[in-house]
Amino acid sequence: MRLVVAAIYLVSLIGPAICQTSTPPAQASISEQIRIDSFQSHRRDDNYGIASFVISNTTDKELNSVELTCWVNDDHAHGTKVLVWPSSRSIPAHDHQQFSNVNIGLVGSSARAECEVTGSD
Repeated sequence: MRLVVAAIYLVSLIGPAICQTSTPPAQASISEQIRIDSFQSHRRDDNYGIASFVISNTTDKELNSVELTCWVNDDHAHGTKVLVWPSSRSIPAHDHQQFSNVNIGLVGSSARAECEVTGSD
């Protein structure tokens, strides 16, 4: 009888271990895989923001275009979508490219503009 109880006890310990599956490693967000570095912006006289930055592609695929969301003074809700294309055909995997004179939308007179990558092709 003790043998049966011991066997049932062991099966009850092993059962949950057999049913467990490992969780896949967390995948990095797009803004971590495709980064904006060296971001600088200034305001034109008409209150539009002009930015220069470097797009760093740490993914394993080339990028034909990059979608940014840009906002002013921490107001993410009123951000502007900006689509940029590389000056060459694409940004190769694990490479970077400089972008200059990018219109990031209306920023107003006393603005601190920021952008993040929100998509790519």
